[in-house]
Amino acid sequence: MCGILGIIHKSDYNISDYIFRKINQLNYNRGPDNQGFLKFKLLNNEVKLGHSRLSILDLSKDANQPMHSFSERFVISFNGEIYNHLELRKKINEKKFISWKTTSDTETLLNLFEFWSPEIVLEQIEGMFSFIVFDKMNNKIFAARDMVGEKPLYFCFNKNFIAFASDLKTIVKLPEIKKDISQSSIQKYLEYNYIPSPNTISKNIYKLPAASYLSVELKMFNFTDVKEYNHLNSLIGVKNNKWWNLNYSKNKIKKFNKLYWEEKIQFSLNKAVKDQLISDAPLGAFLSGGIDSSLIVSLMQQNQKNTKTFTIGYENDNFDESNYAKEISNILSTDHTSHIFSNDDIKKTIQESIYAFSEPFSDSSQLPTLLVSKIAREKVKVVLTGDGGDELFGGYNRYIYANRFWKYLKFLNPNFRNIIIDKILNFTPNIFLLFFGNIFNLKLNNDSIFKIKNKLKKIKNEESFYDTLTKEWTSESQILNSNSNIDSFINLKKIFNTKNLSFEEKMMTSDFLTYLPDDILCKVDRSTMNYSLESRAPFLNRYVIKNAFDLPIEYKIKGGNSKIILKNILKKYIPSNIINRPKMGFGIPIADFIRNDLKSWTNDVLSKTQCDNHGFFNYEVVEKEKNQHFNNEQNNQHKLWSLIQFNEWYHKIHLDK
Repeated sequence: MCGILGIIHKSDYNISDYIFRKINQLNYNRGPDNQGFLKFKLLNNEVKLGHSRLSILDLSKDANQPMHSFSERFVISFNGEIYNHLELRKKINEKKFISWKTTSDTETLLNLFEFWSPEIVLEQIEGMFSFIVFDKMNNKIFAARDMVGEKPLYFCFNKNFIAFASDLKTIVKLPEIKKDISQSSIQKYLEYNYIPSPNTISKNIYKLPAASYLSVELKMFNFTDVKEYNHLNSLIGVKNNKWWNLNYSKNKIKKFNKLYWEEKIQFSLNKAVKDQLISDAPLGAFLSGGIDSSLIVSLMQQNQKNTKTFTIGYENDNFDESNYAKEISNILSTDHTSHIFSNDDIKKTIQESIYAFSEPFSDSSQLPTLLVSKIAREKVKVVLTGDGGDELFGGYNRYIYANRFWKYLKFLNPNFRNIIIDKILNFTPNIFLLFFGNIFNLKLNNDSIFKIKNKLKKIKNEESFYDTLTKEWTSESQILNSNSNIDSFINLKKIFNTKNLSFEEKMMTSDFLTYLPDDILCKVDRSTMNYSLESRAPFLNRYVIKNAFDLPIEYKIKGGNSKIILKNILKKYIPSNIINRPKMGFGIPIADFIRNDLKSWTNDVLSKTQCDNHGFFNYEVVEKEKNQHFNNEQNNQHKLWSLIQFNEWYHKIHLDK
């Protein structure tokens, strides 16, 4: 796990070795163990390549990067881990016996390019990664990102250079680069609480999407400004493609029973865990007490003893899962560390969080993720996590809502549904609706009932139902002084028009392709790497993914129960009474903080002066949402948190020259 920085520039572009090295040092948190630098020429262009190393496999200096292949033809700057690299070494040795200099996966990955095309290399490797490879013989650049998007890769084309980086904060420091803010990215950010790939907050700087690669033949390429991501393939000498696609539309395999699927899922997940235990540095796991992390830790204990596990708790019992995690750690006999954070600890982390993310990001679970990463890094350098389990096996409450209610809602004409809401629901006392919710085992309160009524009015089809459950600010809110008409990079309409998928499967597929890489994995990568901690996600092994999407929906969600297959596997290790409890999520009481401890600070950050400095937000709407929240009329925590994070980013990061 590391940080990479690379630039291919014209000879007259003004960037000295000193300036480049200084910018590369901004990746120090991603790789404090070594700062590497290399420069060479490709045709008439100069290449500067930087690397910040977090040493995990082969801790010796011989494994430092940038690294040359055995023939010196290829050079790489690589971030990530290749879990099957020892198997791939054997395949290389069948082609040509190499006198290996290290035991690192970097050397294995790099030398694969000596014998196979980049596309075939990508098909063979199992891991998480982003990298840039230079072919010095053929004057080519090849950059790629892993299957699901665990590791980030930013890039920029302009009239002077092509640049790649692990972090936006480094690429924006390059001389003469434009830092113009993208209006359309702000709009998407407010809708989703993150900026969807391939866009970033900056115009003409992009995130390479998951499972994609970018190649440039410098013999044919002319430096130019890229106006939009979809324009890349029209540039001479540039190729931008997906190297893997999720096959979500195929028919489900119905002929096998639940026991068959339990064994198949357990086998593939256990192998993924075992493969990801490779490390020459101390290794542990996050243990929240939920299904996913508990199953990962259970399988870790099968393959090794005395696994170090980490969890955090809060003074607020409604958000504290640490007792469940402690109970599970006792059952599994792990070496457990639990830390209860105070309100003051959380407030300090809120102030620090803006620097961990290089562009606006407002999933408030970023705060506990930062906190648990900080305590884990005191004892280990690598952690395994349960990320991906919700999207693959039906863990989110919205899937249950779809499973329960869409079969009734879809038969109601939208106009008739609105009449029911206006004439009946709006005049029905909330106490009766709360009683109705209890019958269906739904956690409802006055605020959630208010939101449900409003959301029901917007539902016209499956896609709009999904939108109401995943979007915060919408165009009707008038929060922005101007709006842009933009579409998502991933065509969700195509997913929701797929005939042989249930509604729940369509939602899971959409989450897997959008929410997982751009929110969940972004959150985990930035939070862990802020403390130089590597995270690994066994659920995102390609065979686990394939099995999960082949799995019939009734083995994931049925009758209000979720993650059915995972719970059945976990029962082999953990008593049922601990497993079958309501999902809490990984959050903090941000609504109460904004309303009480952070009220004065919230008013300052969202003041008219602060908002007018950039001019993007309609301040009348900001003021209205603040007052509703402060007066306990509505819970606007997610909306306010997105505005807070944007204003903090704008004033502390964007304006920092």
